[in-house]
Amino acid sequence: MAKTITTAQMYGCRMIVLLFAVLAYLHIPGLQEFLDVGINLLRQRNFEGLRQFILGYGLWAPVVSVALMMLQSLIPFVPGLVITITNAWIFGWQYGALYSWTGGLLGALLDFALARWYGRLPVEKFVNHKYLTMTDGFIKKYGIVAVFITRLTPILPFKVVSYGAGLTRMSPWNFGFATAIGQAPAIILYSILGQNITHNLRIIMALTSLLIALAVVACYYRAAIKQRFFPDNE
Repeated sequence: MAKTITTAQMYGCRMIVLLFAVLAYLHIPGLQEFLDVGINLLRQRNFEGLRQFILGYGLWAPVVSVALMMLQSLIPFVPGLVITITNAWIFGWQYGALYSWTGGLLGALLDFALARWYGRLPVEKFVNHKYLTMTDGFIKKYGIVAVFITRLTPILPFKVVSYGAGLTRMSPWNFGFATAIGQAPAIILYSILGQNITHNLRIIMALTSLLIALAVVACYYRAAIKQRFFPDNE
């Protein structure tokens, strides 16, 4: 009986949180406009529009850039590379990389938490069942190192891995630690590139190829990496 009550209470809490999110979207001044404009600019890959949008908030611009990085993690088919390059263009590669890294980590933890709290069925509204199944197999095979490896390259969507990891028994701490370390090289490299808003396809492809090669090497030495960085993890 106690288990039934606990389950009912948890379901009620989830619904209350969802209700508050909807009410906040509808009634907090400026929030709806912020989300609508931000999402549209991200989907359009509008670098100049994003730059003007972020700078329009003045001293709050760094907070807005972090919020946009978190926001893109919830939107299908919007790569974090867009906001990473924009942040570097606005703030320089050092601060831009810091804001992108912070937003990327918080966004990944948000996706992880949503999947952990609401379960597989709602997640499949955002992520194709096929991709979730592939992610399940990859994480089951390689464990925490799978998260680290996939963070090294922008080819694999962060949100798919985050949602997938949230559906496993992986702890939030282990997930966050692997994400924090794994995403750093790509964010730093693309921030250096984005500082001068260099849209050179060859350079982007070269960097991406380098990161893919790094991920392959990490996969090959996964046992050593796990022993060195994640010795007590599942």
